[in-house]
This record gives sequence, C-alpha cells and structure tokens, in this order.
Amino acid sequence: MRWRPNLRRSTKRKRLKVKKTRGDRARKGLAMLPSMLTLGNLLCGFYAIVHVAAIEWKDGHPIPVDAFQTAAIAILIAMVFDMLDGRVARMTRTTSEFGGELDSLADAVTFGIAPGVMVAMLHAMGRYGFQQEFWSKLAWVFGALYACGAIVRLARFNCENDSAEESAHRYFKGLPSPAGAGVIASLVLLHSFLISPQAGAKFSWAQTDTLGMAATQLLNGLPFVALLVGYLMVSKFKYVHFANVFLKGRQPVEYLAGMLLLAAFSYLFWQIAAAILFCGFALSGPALALVEWMRGEPAPAPADEAPYELAAAPAQRVEAGAPPSADVVTPDSPASAPSADDGGAAGDPPPQPA
Repeated sequence: MRWRPNLRRSTKRKRLKVKKTRGDRARKGLAMLPSMLTLGNLLCGFYAIVHVAAIEWKDGHPIPVDAFQTAAIAILIAMVFDMLDGRVARMTRTTSEFGGELDSLADAVTFGIAPGVMVAMLHAMGRYGFQQEFWSKLAWVFGALYACGAIVRLARFNCENDSAEESAHRYFKGLPSPAGAGVIASLVLLHSFLISPQAGAKFSWAQTDTLGMAATQLLNGLPFVALLVGYLMVSKFKYVHFANVFLKGRQPVEYLAGMLLLAAFSYLFWQIAAAILFCGFALSGPALALVEWMRGEPAPAPADEAPYELAAAPAQRVEAGAPPSADVVTPDSPASAPSADDGGAAGDPPPQPA
C-alpha cells in the first residue's frame, strides 16, 4: 500500500501558525499605541513652546492675541495624553522600561519647560516697552525655577517609584508635574477670559474696570505662583491620587450629585472651574499636612515611598563552639523563666515541661 501524507494535519498546522503570527502582529501594534500617546503629549508641549516663543508685542498686546490661550489649551490636551498612555499600557500589558523613560522625557518638556517659558514670556520686556527690565528678569528666573522643580520632581519619582501597580498609588510625594502645569495653564486661561468680551457679557453686574484690575493682579502674581508650585513639586507633602481614591469602587449618591454640580459649573464657567480645581489640588497637600499635624496623626505613605512592613526579627546566629547567650532562643534551649518584668513574681519556680 502506497504511503500518503496526512494533508489534514499539515493544513491544520499551517492554519495554527498563521493565527499565531497574526496575534503577534496585533500585540506588536498594541505595544506601539502607548508610545504614540506619549509622543502626542510631547508634540503638544513642543507646540506650546513654539507658539509662545513666536509672539511679538505691540503696545503691550501679544500678536497673535490668543497665543497664550492656545498654548495653555495645548498643555491641557497633553494632560489627557499623559493620562491615557499609562492606562493603555497596563490594559494591553505592554508596560516597559522604555515607555516609562519616554513618558518622563515628554513630561519634562510639556509640564516643565513649556509652562516655565509661558511664565517668562508673559512678562517679556516687549510687553512693557523695555521699561521694566528687573520685573521681566524676575519672571524669567521664577519660570526657570519652576522648570527645574518639575524636572527634579520627575527624576525623583523615577528613582523612588518601584511599584507598577496602579492600586498602590494612593498618595504622591510632592505635587505631580501635570498638576503643576495645570495650575499655570488654568491661570493663563483665566486671565485671557477676564480680559475678553465674554467676561463682560457673563458678569454684566460687574464693572469693566473691576475685571481688568483682577486680570492685572492675576498676571502680576503669576511668577510668584510658579515659584510656589515649583517648591510644592519638590516638597514632601502628601497628595491624594484623586482617581484611585475617589473614583474607584462603589461611591455614595452624594458623589454623583457633586459630580453633576461640578459638571454644570464647569460648563458655564470652565475657565474659573479649571483654575479652582488645579489651585485647590495644589493647596491640598499643605492643608492635609496641617490637619494631620493638628490631629497628631502620621501622614499616609505616598506612592513614591513603598511602605515597609515590619517583619519578625530573625533569630541571632550562634557561632560554632560558642555558648548561646541569654537573649538568644534556639530550638534546643529550654524556655527561660518569667521574670518580674515579664509579669511573673520573682523567685517563682520555672515551669516544668509537660
């Protein structure tokens, strides 16, 4: 009888091999998605820097007029990319050391350098007709200090963060750099809103001079806010991870009502709502530390510092040929008699073995 090859088995093996190859290609495509989101974050920061650096001043007004507002919106969009890249990497199980380093470099540009350049350019010499040189240099220094604080914050996080589990990140040590950039970007958007005709239409009961004065005071205080935010990023204040603490698991009905009220207020006055949210979160760290100090409670362990559990002290090693000391308990040594300090009466006979 002539031998014939088993065509069904060979065909089945080829089909299985094709399916495995397609799965590998799909997995490789998913592995590129978090990196693409991170690069989107970087491009937003690059766009904000280029857009602000190309501003020209004429009679104290920037040209184009909405340059700072556009740069601030780009930073907020970058925060969305930064929030998605880590979650997508964990969902697709494509986390890697390369992705973490790429994310840190993108955050350094978008949330460190871009807001610092924005603070410096808001008080450029051309804005004041080259008449307030000291104030412009001071804004430049404070913007540079903010950028340095953000980059140091990122470097410290990379060195001290060992846990890749999202559940372990309930607290952060120091203000996160995206939140610090959000403070600067939201205040810039609030300033642009106060000097726009929309503010006069929504706040018709307020005088125009009042809104203009508020916008001027906000602009003058922005360099000092950048300096404070830079300090909060390198500080050791504990900041709550809002998503992991308040948005996970089942929540009471009051949470839903609060979220609806916040959404309605954000829809009507989104510039004011963004400034309140970011500034309130930046001040929550010192406020939490003050409350815990007044109560005398220990501060919770942040995400950067993994909590060390106290383990039982191991038995001391007994050197060969040396008699065991009184403090060392070995399996072969009898139990010591209770002393007066241990709760037993002095002079009581030692317990007899059973």
